[in-house]
Amino acid sequence: NVTNFGNVPDTPTLHNHTINAAGEWDIQPGMNQLDKWQIRFALLEGFDSEFPIEKNCIELTMTDPIPVDECYVSATTNSLTLPEMQAYTTLNIVAIVDIHPEATLADREIGIKVMSDFGSSEADGDHDETPSWEDSCTLDLNGDGLPDNYSPNCDTNEQIIELRLRAPDLEIYSVSVDEKRGSVGDMLSVNVQVRNVGNAHATDVNIVLCSGQSESDIKKNGCKEENIAYRQTIEAIMPSEDPDPPIITLLYMVEAGSHDVVVILDPDNSVVETDEDNNVLAVNGKMGSDLGILDVGVEAIVQYSVPAIILGATFALFGVVGVVMYGRRMEALQRYQEKSSLLANLSDDDITF
Repeated sequence: NVTNFGNVPDTPTLHNHTINAAGEWDIQPGMNQLDKWQIRFALLEGFDSEFPIEKNCIELTMTDPIPVDECYVSATTNSLTLPEMQAYTTLNIVAIVDIHPEATLADREIGIKVMSDFGSSEADGDHDETPSWEDSCTLDLNGDGLPDNYSPNCDTNEQIIELRLRAPDLEIYSVSVDEKRGSVGDMLSVNVQVRNVGNAHATDVNIVLCSGQSESDIKKNGCKEENIAYRQTIEAIMPSEDPDPPIITLLYMVEAGSHDVVVILDPDNSVVETDEDNNVLAVNGKMGSDLGILDVGVEAIVQYSVPAIILGATFALFGVVGVVMYGRRMEALQRYQEKSSLLANLSDDDITF
């Protein structure tokens, strides 16, 4: 909240300040080590209502007219100017901080200073505004959670905001396999070490074994559902830099042939991390059956032999039926011919009714 406690109208400006390389608050506006960050401001209308409205401050060009009742970034001074404030009025301001993706996970502080249009106390303007941040009402150098300075002996124009950057960073520390070959259908152990090098815990983390895809293909396209050989869920992974994290044992069912087996951590990217590039690691060497390509041939023979036998038996049955039907037809024709020959040898006198 920005309040005009003076008894005259004022048109204040907002400025960003940060800690410089010497570890002190810079009296000159700027982002210093946070130069890749962006800070935007907006006016919040109807703060006490059910549906407050956020109006972003606009950036003016040299030809744009100065807006009324809106905040704007001046094209000449590059400073953010608030609407004219009457005496004893308050504006609700929203600071929108865009944190750079490569930001270090640490506590950061950003200072916001409001300057009166009449200048600081050195120019006989705002009576408690000084260039230095040492007298800020929100300064807490010793980190005890209490301000170092108290009103009325502090500068109320400065607000220090602490940003605590928290996020997990999961990584596959190592993958080891004692036996890479076995009979088709056997279960082989894949030992995986996982740790969280971030500063926040991660929950419900999935870890899968992907078979039949290379590590580069998985990083580009992900693991296909039909290639997932094993899946396990870890309830929670706490932040730790343990050089020897606990071992998680995954089971790989041996398939005929030789296959690439890759361990994937958080395959669905459901955990927001600072680094997603350390979640995939392939087993060193291929895993599979003892006979390799020969097992593939045997499996193909087994797979197609049963249908072939059934099909052959079906055709054989049709052959047997055909032979039986042919034999019976020939027998019937022979009997008919015999009866016909007997009737042909009888005269009309021998036929008595």
